[in-house]
Amino acid sequence: MSLQYLKALKYAYLSNGRIVYRPRIKSADRAWIDTDKQGFLKPPIRLGSPKDPQRTILRAYLAAETTINNLIGAQRHTLKWIVEKYKKSSHFRNLAAGSQKRAESLENILDQKMIVDGNDTTLGAMSISIITMPTVRRVADKRLESYRERGYDGRAAVNREITFLSTAVKWALENVDQLGITENPFRISKFPEDARERYVEDNEYKIQTKVAGEMYDYLPVLFEITYLVASRGVETLDIRLSDIDPVRETGGIFINRRKGSRSNFIEWSDRLYKAYLAARELHKKHKIAAINAPLIVSSRGKTLTRSGLDSAMQRLKRKMKEMQLDQVFWTLHDLKRKGMSDAQDDRIAGHKSEQMRERYKVKTERRKPAR
Repeated sequence: MSLQYLKALKYAYLSNGRIVYRPRIKSADRAWIDTDKQGFLKPPIRLGSPKDPQRTILRAYLAAETTINNLIGAQRHTLKWIVEKYKKSSHFRNLAAGSQKRAESLENILDQKMIVDGNDTTLGAMSISIITMPTVRRVADKRLESYRERGYDGRAAVNREITFLSTAVKWALENVDQLGITENPFRISKFPEDARERYVEDNEYKIQTKVAGEMYDYLPVLFEITYLVASRGVETLDIRLSDIDPVRETGGIFINRRKGSRSNFIEWSDRLYKAYLAARELHKKHKIAAINAPLIVSSRGKTLTRSGLDSAMQRLKRKMKEMQLDQVFWTLHDLKRKGMSDAQDDRIAGHKSEQMRERYKVKTERRKPAR
């Protein structure tokens, strides 16, 4: 039987009495499939024997070609691969710097442990083609349970993680060929987030600040500045000495606001200036001389990270519970609400909309009755 037709089938040839298919794999795809040093598939795929009809060989050839393409596609199009591609896209690069930075923590969901076909894996290692909405729902429930075991509410955190992955997959659907899906499995219903409206009373503030000061020397200073400038905890950590005009009569602190709020300059009050001096005393204690050092430093005089602050707050929460003061405990975000509610100007936090300003004003208003 003539085998001239094999010339039309790229990478198909006769070898040791068998017709085989041994394509050369692109260098970018060799991480997903076994090849020899030259990049050829290892081992080759058997299509049949020279005695088989041409149509049989052709069907086997097309099936082998499809199998290889599907295998490479399934391996390449893992969720982690999609996220990495998305982070290199112009869409991601055009996001605000703060949003790009937050993606680092949101990516932790990719490490969520999973079991697929009886094998241990992670969410990030799964092909997007086998991730379904029920799969995502189970992941979200597991993430929420994990957060709550660590003492967090967790709903907002899980919602942000799922939204981040949904955005990455939406980008992939529009920009990646042969993704293997037509719908975004991460478009699930989010956990309801209750608007927190707690107002921290002055005595509650004093109690927790006292306990905190016995644990970490920097926390009372951080609390005071966070409250007085109505900042997020991470915004307080962002304050550097270069953001401060130390002249008592005319100076103050420049606050780099996040999440779309307007950065602003908060003028000195007696109380705010006293808090600033307390922070500088900690600099002296730790012999910090850097001109552009962070205003708030750790108990060891090092840069205080967001994760370090979160850990300190969790330890403080446990301590308050041990002292049967858990009903008093407040978060840094509660403190921001108190700062906005107590400030003379409700624009202190830089929120651009009246709706957002009203959301943070949680102190009960007092009105005079008719005479």
